[in-house]
Amino acid sequence: MSRKSRIAKARRLLSQQHSAQSIISPFAKFLKQQTTGGVLLLAFSAIAIAAANIPALQWLHNFWDKDLTLTFNFNANFLPLHTVREWVNSGLMTIFFFFLGLEIKREMVIEWSSLRTVLLPIFAAVGGIVVPVAIYFAATCGADAATTPGWGITATTGLAFTICMLTLLKSRISRGVKVFITSVAIIDTLVTVVVMSVLYPSHSIYYGFLVAAAAIVCVLALLNRFRVNYAFPYLALGILLWFFVLRSGVHATLAGVILALTIPSSIKINQIRFYVRSKFMLEKFKEAYNTATPLLKNEQEQKQIGNVLREINKATPLILRTENASYPWVHFCIIPIFALANIGIVINSASAGMLTSAVAIGIFLGLAVGKPLGITLMSLLAVKLKLTSLPEKARWAEIVGGSVLTGMGFSMSIFAGTIAFDGLEVVDLQNLGKLVALISTLFAALCGYIILAGAGKKYTSHTS
Repeated sequence: MSRKSRIAKARRLLSQQHSAQSIISPFAKFLKQQTTGGVLLLAFSAIAIAAANIPALQWLHNFWDKDLTLTFNFNANFLPLHTVREWVNSGLMTIFFFFLGLEIKREMVIEWSSLRTVLLPIFAAVGGIVVPVAIYFAATCGADAATTPGWGITATTGLAFTICMLTLLKSRISRGVKVFITSVAIIDTLVTVVVMSVLYPSHSIYYGFLVAAAAIVCVLALLNRFRVNYAFPYLALGILLWFFVLRSGVHATLAGVILALTIPSSIKINQIRFYVRSKFMLEKFKEAYNTATPLLKNEQEQKQIGNVLREINKATPLILRTENASYPWVHFCIIPIFALANIGIVINSASAGMLTSAVAIGIFLGLAVGKPLGITLMSLLAVKLKLTSLPEKARWAEIVGGSVLTGMGFSMSIFAGTIAFDGLEVVDLQNLGKLVALISTLFAALCGYIILAGAGKKYTSHTS
């Protein structure tokens, strides 16, 4: 082949590669962006609210209450889930909290390198739970006893929207503060849902199933102890754990959190063996490479690529593989379905009239005031006591602005409300909780963005 023909062929290959990249790259970037989950949540929330208020879309709003009871000849209550919404909230949301558990465990391993770095988000998360709950109880003191469980609405944080806002601020906020706020949001959401799952069970507690669940957890802990790096045994035992927790009466999402904490985050790897085997496979790939034969027709190339991928999987901790595999399902499937099933806020004169009630005031003040107040004060206390220190390059203005953003409870506040106000007799309270969570989210987003944008500009001008 002449030099000219070789150059022409190379140009054609480069052109084809560029065309492929122009198609694949935008989608790859779209899927990788953290803001996508927040955008999808916002879009599907709007659809759910429209379905709850527009008669022509009422079928979508009512769909989630359709009966979906699975009956078995030997036991009619084998799975105590009766509607589509219950399957979403106890089934799909278990996967969501499993994903949150993986994220917090990864943060513990990677970001929280010492006890001092661990204490700051823990202190802040405690403040972000205790102060809002105290404000809620103070506001609802003397109200009907049915309002008591609503404290959980004020204690959680809508992670997707919070990350979305932090991403929009880009370089105006330091990476340390982003990690800090994200960690606080995950911790307080997990703690609140775990506590509510125990305090407000879906039905009577059956201790036999709790004992069975505890036995499964012990087996999972043993798998972790021996660093079993294969997904199947954890998946199989995780399904059993979910079933036992569901039947016990405790909310099934607790199973997702527990399972996540047992997934191994480290792995024993022989670096020399990994390097030698990978190099050998790449050499084999090089030998099999043929410019005249497409990859799909070259079995040897495909074989060596498969071998390299298997070696990489063996050398990758299970927690990373599991998190990467579950990310698209959580953000592009579970979150939108959750929004459609739960964020159908009915807006009418009756719901608007309840905005001045003690419950509404307690939820709003808990999220909009209690969250930033609790997180900031507890962070300040921990730093003043010299138990910990602020993240690198972080400023107090950023901590305050970030803590205001955690008042964007929305999705998780609504989920906590479905656990708290579960039943036809408190359906108005459930709808009110959703409406106030939406109002609080909009308020916190605006205030937090203004504070952080202003702090970022000062920080940029100071360093330039």
